[in-house]
Amino acid sequence: MLLNNVTLLSYYRIKNSKTSPANAFPGRSLVCSPSCSLNVKTPLSSLASPNYQNVEDSIERIREAFGKKVHELSASSYDTAWVAMVPSLETPNKPYFPQCLDWIMEHQQKDGSWGPNPIHPSLVKDSLSCTFACLLALRKWAVGEDLVQRGLEFIGSNLWAANDKDQFSPIGFDITFPSMINYAKNFELVLPLNPAMYLNKDMEIQRRNGNLAYIAEGLGESHNWEEVLLSQQRSNGSLFNSPATTAAALIHCHNEKCLEYLHSILQTYKGWVPTVYPSTIYTRLCMIDTLERLGVGRYFKQEIERVLDETYRCWQQKDEEIFTDVTCFALAFRLLRVKGYEVTSDDFEAYSNQENFFNTVSLQFTGVSTVLELFRASQFKLHKKEGILDQIHAWTSMFLKQQLLNQTILDKRLHEQVKFTLKNFHGTLDRLGYRRNIDLYDINEFQILKTSYRCPSIDNKDFLVLAQHDFNMHNAVHQKDLQELERWYKNNRLNCLKFGRRVLPTAYFLIASLLSGPELSEARIAYAQCVILITLIDDFFDDYGSQEELLNILELVKKWDEQPTSSYSCEEVEILFTALFSTVNEMAANGAIKQGRHIKHVLLKQWLDLIEGFIKEWEWWNGKITPAMDEYLSFTHTTIGCKVSILTAIHFLGPKFSEDMISSEECTSLCWHVSLIARLLNDIQTYKKESAENSPNIVSMQVAQNQGSMTKDEIVAKIQDMVEESRRKLLQIVFRKQGSLVPKECKDLFWGTGKIGHYLYCQGGDEFSSPEEMIKDMKAVIYEQLNLLNSAA
Repeated sequence: MLLNNVTLLSYYRIKNSKTSPANAFPGRSLVCSPSCSLNVKTPLSSLASPNYQNVEDSIERIREAFGKKVHELSASSYDTAWVAMVPSLETPNKPYFPQCLDWIMEHQQKDGSWGPNPIHPSLVKDSLSCTFACLLALRKWAVGEDLVQRGLEFIGSNLWAANDKDQFSPIGFDITFPSMINYAKNFELVLPLNPAMYLNKDMEIQRRNGNLAYIAEGLGESHNWEEVLLSQQRSNGSLFNSPATTAAALIHCHNEKCLEYLHSILQTYKGWVPTVYPSTIYTRLCMIDTLERLGVGRYFKQEIERVLDETYRCWQQKDEEIFTDVTCFALAFRLLRVKGYEVTSDDFEAYSNQENFFNTVSLQFTGVSTVLELFRASQFKLHKKEGILDQIHAWTSMFLKQQLLNQTILDKRLHEQVKFTLKNFHGTLDRLGYRRNIDLYDINEFQILKTSYRCPSIDNKDFLVLAQHDFNMHNAVHQKDLQELERWYKNNRLNCLKFGRRVLPTAYFLIASLLSGPELSEARIAYAQCVILITLIDDFFDDYGSQEELLNILELVKKWDEQPTSSYSCEEVEILFTALFSTVNEMAANGAIKQGRHIKHVLLKQWLDLIEGFIKEWEWWNGKITPAMDEYLSFTHTTIGCKVSILTAIHFLGPKFSEDMISSEECTSLCWHVSLIARLLNDIQTYKKESAENSPNIVSMQVAQNQGSMTKDEIVAKIQDMVEESRRKLLQIVFRKQGSLVPKECKDLFWGTGKIGHYLYCQGGDEFSSPEEMIKDMKAVIYEQLNLLNSAA
């Protein structure tokens, strides 16, 4: 047994409070990025460990970062050089911004370069670009000749990188670098230029179809600067929020708004400029997205709500920082929509077609990162009329798959992100995503626009320290839960059954990947117990029990209040029913304490409906009856087991969940859609197996009823459309803020159960029977510790 091979993490202090049993999930039943984390708060004391103070300090620093009006960015030697080249209006032979020239003279590196420090082996092109821009500024104002010579030596020694396809390339490098070399001739700076560079430049200009305004500094006097200012200048005076492009415009034609923009940056950064400014909205959204992807967003609930409220106001006002930045726009749309803000997808129209996208958007938004963000946004279609999101999904998924196939994503971390995102977007269980993102997180991560840059507000030790400690703390709690679940299993003699699948570890893993907070142990155990019991009862109905034994179980459930002592038709029935009886009664007692009302009748109603559904399936199977699709779904959406598991665990999530909520149209719809998703995905995956067994299955039913008018693949595609429709309606209810009766924490469990369905039935296996992948995931989520980083290191 896996659990016995794992030692509980000794350095976490965990309460030894007793958690109560509950219920679980099935075989022909369901047994999840994006982003479905429950809105619960984990006490900081739960993170108690030898490094607790470091974790608490990290949390405080992250909170402070949310309050910053301007977020730290690394200096851009490239952009600073272009600003330094702007001439004074009164004395054109002097720089308008001498402080930038001073900064350049003070920041040459030991090897003669400017740019990344220390130089990254894959960023030599970036260093070439930054260094040559700085040489142009120095030579233009006839200063720093010794610096110029050292810079020329660096370029001469590293010019090989200019045509190296394995180097990360700054945006527009193939145009701007050859252009700078030509521009240098005006200052008697001569470098040997490989003819291939000119060829690359011409090809790049042709490929970009004239969409080059973002890198207009590389086009010089040949560019129509007045037209660029007229069409592209933003309200803050910049061109594309790029100091380099804005400075180049000033070099060629005076513009007061451009000057005001550059002045505003230098008031903030004092002598240098970043490669993009402003970036406040995008940085804050990235902070939220990163924290939630690492699984620690709940520690910053108030900060996140405040930022999203401010972002929503900006969205409503069509703020330029959002709507002129494709990546920021897609990210804002996704985060706002998932959090229940009313945002329309209408503004995605310009991005609905791949060819139009790459021909019209500014150059800095044509990379894989932007396309990946568009792909993520397209997954959250809520309304049938949002076909535009379907179009974006179609071309972005195809584009990203092609990039993976062609091995064109040089950034290995980004490559893995794309691969993981495309694998099973709607079946990514939360903690699996957290683990993957923690493993991929790099505190030294850099982004590339015209030059590489870092944003410490997003990539820093504090994020990683908190995420690692939080993940390991949950591992310890989950292993303790599993021990309790093992005791329950043995105490109820379920280990004595000679039939059925051994699903205990899997059942717990699935729910622990969604409900991870230490305070949710009762909910996790209840859900897992439901999965286990439903699976065993379902296996008994499918493969073992006689009609008399099946009806015996039904009768026992109907006469629940008087536990019989001698009316069990066989030992298996006795074990199954007594386990169900004691478990549900204990859950009902504990749930009554949590909810302040009796819930036993609610739980029994769900189990009775489930058993009656199993009986109906058994009658179809044995009588070789093919029901109509509506009749089939009316029973099998219950026997998939989602409803029992959710409506049991939901009483242990924290919020009060009244009978009015359970009987409401909202809750009924949530149950229907999540159950339909799981049932249809199950039937698609198990079609061949169940056809051989003559078991009812929606695919085989449709094949028979269409009598050859549709192929099996066409039928499967039709059923997949039904899954998509139910998922859309499910998310519409889950994300709804106004007029919602069901608490958000409870709705998130429905969403998470839908993820479980996608995870189980999109793996290529038969729910519990895809062991290799699932065991690997289980180890990663529950058993494997993360090596901790010390924030003080």
